Amino acid sequence: MRAVLEILRHDPKRVARLYLKDDHKPDQRRMEIVAKARSLAIAVDFLGREAFDRLSGDLVHQGVIALLEPVEMLDLDSFLGGFNSMELPSPLVMVDGVLDPRNLGALLRTCDAAGVKGALMPKRRVAPLSPVCAKASAGAMFTLPLVRCGNPANTILGLKKMGYGIAALSLEGEAVYGTRFPDPLLVVIGSEEKGASRPVLKISDWKVRLPMRGQIDSLNLSVAAGIFLYTQIDMGRK
Repeated sequence: MRAVLEILRHDPKRVARLYLKDDHKPDQRRMEIVAKARSLAIAVDFLGREAFDRLSGDLVHQGVIALLEPVEMLDLDSFLGGFNSMELPSPLVMVDGVLDPRNLGALLRTCDAAGVKGALMPKRRVAPLSPVCAKASAGAMFTLPLVRCGNPANTILGLKKMGYGIAALSLEGEAVYGTRFPDPLLVVIGSEEKGASRPVLKISDWKVRLPMRGQIDSLNLSVAAGIFLYTQIDMGRK
């Protein structure tokens, strides 16, 4: 329900219709969704259990489904063109090989919370922006600028020419927890299994490893991203 509320609050034009399971159970958040949708003149349909279950299929839900227009992806050149060379958006996050939609959604939620200015999404080797991703993002998929880019390594080389520093999270990196990296900054987040790709690591300015003090040698990628991003905020980045 939280994801539905977030898009109603921040991007209601993308909601074509709402479907609610007609179970007659009073719920404050459910009532808030209905009231918000009606105030925006968004159609709300109440469906019986069988009809709602046929509509939802295998989708995990809380009795609410939003029918959405396609997610808008910004072009990288257009996105960066909205800023002058002295105030480039920072930090940015690039997704490199995150194929699980739940992991991607959780990462977008972390990015939104940490004040990331945009998430760069390559055309290949990235999970789809699906309902599963939307739910895991708790609505961040609709509030965080999502920027389409091409080949990650080529995109990074272009950003470096503009003055961006590149920090890639990697188990093979240096434990530099607490280091503040200069603006403008691009943070690369790879998959949990393989991390950032070799071509990306090769051209990154810093390969960053978080210190692991227990028996487990890695963190969930959204958790690792959150720890790193918040160190940047705590050390003065706004």
